[in-house]
Amino acid sequence: MIRFGIRGHDMGKYTISDFSSLIKLIKSLDGECLQLALAKSFTDFQFGKTLLDDKLFQELNQVLEKENIRLSVLGCYINLTNTDENSRLKDLEKFKAHLKFSKKFKTSLVGTETGCYNSEYIYTPLNDTEEAFNLFLDSMKKLISYAELYDTDLAIEGVAKHIIATPEKMKKALDILDSDRLKVIFDPVNFLTINNYINQKEIIKKSFELFGHKIVRIHLKDFIIENDEIKVVPIGKGNFELEFFINELKKYTIDIDILLENSTVEIAKECINSIKKYI
Repeated sequence: MIRFGIRGHDMGKYTISDFSSLIKLIKSLDGECLQLALAKSFTDFQFGKTLLDDKLFQELNQVLEKENIRLSVLGCYINLTNTDENSRLKDLEKFKAHLKFSKKFKTSLVGTETGCYNSEYIYTPLNDTEEAFNLFLDSMKKLISYAELYDTDLAIEGVAKHIIATPEKMKKALDILDSDRLKVIFDPVNFLTINNYINQKEIIKKSFELFGHKIVRIHLKDFIIENDEIKVVPIGKGNFELEFFINELKKYTIDIDILLENSTVEIAKECINSIKKYI
């Protein structure tokens, strides 16, 4: 079945002890699953001080089971190609800890975008160099080895201004890394730019053709063109070819979590309904 969910941090800030309020809110908005980035959702979470242990797992999982909401993605967004080696290695250790923690949840995986070839995590033309791609591969190999050790999954998400900037580059990375533990979070708007958005149907179709078998989670948002730039808006509020996307998705799977991006409490339910009419 296709399940609909929401990113927790789009719903506001909470404390860990008030997790039940967040989950009840998501449920009231017709959400069935969520993406939880601990540091973004919880004001009192600090990696290294807040332990990713059985106590925290029980505290979160008890609420999830009570409300019948599944943890779809444990977000741990790091810069896989940070040129500051010390910072990059620290982030990889953080990601490994999230992988180990994710294993406790039956339905979760750990997700990240792929980074930029600098320490500021901002776009640079160097993202498209062989050096940047090789550093990305090196970081991923370390994480994949850990995921294979703990028998858990990680997923990468392509973005036009990051290392994995196109469907073709995603396919290349997946082929080289070649692990059953490596999956894809697919956000089709992430691959769109001011130069290619008119070809969005071709980009969507090609993405599914190249790595549809690896897609296990969907992020959905929309876009408009403003001041000659792509501006992100909630799904159903822009120029994204939603009906075409859903029809392509159904060719590959009807068992997946679709997570809203850039939604708000006020509009999330409407966004979910705008997707449902095409399912």
